Amino acid sequence: MEWKKEWAYDGGISAGALYNTGAMLADDSHGDTEEDSSMLLVTDTSAEEYGRYLEKLCALGFEKIFENRNKAVDSCQLKRGDTLLYVYYTCAAGEVRIIEDRASCALKDFSYGCESEDSAEIYQYGLYYDPQNQYGSVAVNCGMFYIIRLTDNRLVMIDGGDYRQCSAEALEGMYRFLRRITNTGEGEKIHIAAWYFTHAHSDHMAACVRLLRTYPEAFALERVMFNFLPYTMCPGDEDILVLKETLREYCPGLRGLKLHNGQVITLANVRFEVLYTHEDAVTPGSSGSFPLEDFNCTSVILKMTTGSGTVMWLGDTNTETEALVLRTVPVDLWKSDVVQIAHHCFNFLSGLYPAIDADYAMLPNSHYGGHAGANHDKLMDVVNCLASPENLWYEDQTTGFRFQGGKFQVILEEARVGGAHDGVDLYGRHS
Repeated sequence: MEWKKEWAYDGGISAGALYNTGAMLADDSHGDTEEDSSMLLVTDTSAEEYGRYLEKLCALGFEKIFENRNKAVDSCQLKRGDTLLYVYYTCAAGEVRIIEDRASCALKDFSYGCESEDSAEIYQYGLYYDPQNQYGSVAVNCGMFYIIRLTDNRLVMIDGGDYRQCSAEALEGMYRFLRRITNTGEGEKIHIAAWYFTHAHSDHMAACVRLLRTYPEAFALERVMFNFLPYTMCPGDEDILVLKETLREYCPGLRGLKLHNGQVITLANVRFEVLYTHEDAVTPGSSGSFPLEDFNCTSVILKMTTGSGTVMWLGDTNTETEALVLRTVPVDLWKSDVVQIAHHCFNFLSGLYPAIDADYAMLPNSHYGGHAGANHDKLMDVVNCLASPENLWYEDQTTGFRFQGGKFQVILEEARVGGAHDGVDLYGRHS
């Protein structure tokens, strides 16, 4: 991967090597692909030098098609012909990241809005968790699946649990639930505005693969958004290759967006703002690999706004990410009404949860798992920040919410569908 000389940054200190931020849907299991996006990191720079660099790009024929300034970053997407650049300045660090994004469509073509100011409906979908909080052949102690129903009756899907949480019975329950909340009959398409994946771990994607392969005529998936590392940089979780294969095969024309810090995505009556991706962890000495030890720290952090409320989606964020973002993202950007508890409550985030200062919390784990063993003290880190200990919901049942009257109101409660795994793999084959 070579950096074009005409895009050279004037000022600061440019890293000696480019960082491969990864592809979108291309099969990258054997090496680099045409979709791989390269990033140049510049340290010891200033807002003034960043501004002059944007002027330079515009003089080269690039058009600014997106800009966002918050107290953490100043970000911009630029386009010239078929070339997309995403550039952002991290204020607290004095760093600029310049990404040649070969995987995404333009933000303005990915987003769409509506006039409604109503809250979307948010569903924490019930999954089967091992009753002893173990990780085994027929059940797991992790997994995460959320569904958002937009005002135009499209859905935004977040992650999707582990294949061991997608037995035939559980899968049919998911399918029936999606039909019911969208009021679509057999023969009608369930429209999914976007499927968002927090990171490339197998317990965060199985429902997408199983639903698309089992009910191929039922869904119209329009967009997908994530920021996965190159597979060869951190190989091992082959289920992600199956996810990409499924999206390529079953969703022709799918619009993809590789998420970068500072992006704002609007889908009907929901707004997402990106506060962190794995690109933010890169340092000059680590441009050839992901520098943090825990793969969970590749989780994107999104802040969602809908109606009068905000939700902080943390995925599996861990303490290494926490240490970084608390230095680079000012505290007032963290404040949210609701927090998705990170990493199934497997790690402390003793600084981040007080910064988020949420009144309500959703835990992608069972009640037993949240309180089992060492998890209990980690959960109390969150509970101590809530307006009430009762404002906490577990994912061993399905719970629906919407923001109404200044509160995060429960609109639905249902028992989980499905139990221990039945031996069906991601392709629908019986072992």
